[in-house]
Amino acid sequence: MQGDTQTLAKALHTKLNSYLVRPDVQKAMGGQWSLVWGPAVFEAQESATSYADNVMYVAASPDQSTYVVAIAGTNMHSDYDKDKEDNGVNTTKLWTDAFPGLPPYGVPGGVKPWPVVSTGTALGVNNLLGMTDTLTTQRSLLDFLRSLSGTGNKTLIFGGHSLGGALAPTLALALFNPAGGPLHTSAWNHVHVLPVAGPTPGNKGLTEFFQKVFPPIGVDVSQPPNAWNQNIWNRLDAVPHAWVVHMLKQIPTLYPANWEGGQVPPDITKAVNGAVLASDLGGALPGPYTQLPNIQVPGKLHGDMPITTEAQFFAQVAYQHLNAYEIHFGVDTLLSEESRSALQKSLKRWWGSLSRMAPRDASRAATGS
Repeated sequence: MQGDTQTLAKALHTKLNSYLVRPDVQKAMGGQWSLVWGPAVFEAQESATSYADNVMYVAASPDQSTYVVAIAGTNMHSDYDKDKEDNGVNTTKLWTDAFPGLPPYGVPGGVKPWPVVSTGTALGVNNLLGMTDTLTTQRSLLDFLRSLSGTGNKTLIFGGHSLGGALAPTLALALFNPAGGPLHTSAWNHVHVLPVAGPTPGNKGLTEFFQKVFPPIGVDVSQPPNAWNQNIWNRLDAVPHAWVVHMLKQIPTLYPANWEGGQVPPDITKAVNGAVLASDLGGALPGPYTQLPNIQVPGKLHGDMPITTEAQFFAQVAYQHLNAYEIHFGVDTLLSEESRSALQKSLKRWWGSLSRMAPRDASRAATGS
């Protein structure tokens, strides 16, 4: 959809309310859920014809005494999402400088090297922190969470898929940073993070920092999930291979292929090379991008094999990044075919944005900028 932030927030509010009362949705999610904050929408350049760049809402379940902060993934119609947030990895922000809207804060002792977060992830999290729920509470997410009482017996979960799988753990860590963050895990019965299919947001220091605050819990990723604070990813999904260099280099050979002339198509090679160069630049000083604690689940190839065309390759990339998770978590019947088809077609545009990184980042490397 296109529209200004208020128009899109109202439209999504209506859709979510209709969705959450469906019996099949309630059965899949273990009870009744309702919106309690948002949805809030961010647009970098707001207009009547703009697309949403970031979206977030909070749903609550009285049956389970649980609040879920739900963070959207990439809007494939948003160049801002793809170029600025998803692919903004060739530079990084020191953790202590990444979120200027929060009170002064530091890093717990013993975390080495100094944590950094990609510029794109920092940008997205700052967008989320700056959001206001203009429909119901008139509060930011932080102010809303502060306003809740009796949280000592309740559970708070931060979740998201894809871009949301990078933003959710980073936002949770920023808010619940024990070295000066505005919220405290001790005020809740549990605070969990459930990132799915997320790309890597930072370096080894960030991974160690996250693990100190949100230690991994469990390894059972069946439905309902019994594993927390770990990025759950399908090994055949190209997106979580970003932005660890050796994993990026695996992408062209993720699926059995019989390419014409025995060579990987140049568009795929160019995209991977651009991504590797961006990752190398971003990890030059603070250390390379390093996966958050994670659980890798086995994927299952879909369709005819071996792949022989780029179209088949991108269709497999889309399937493994979208459908495979719906099937794994048993929620594939809850997404409309129209939505699934649109997502599959648009994922190639994200891949195309990767290929544009190569000349840009080569230029940066040559100039030392």
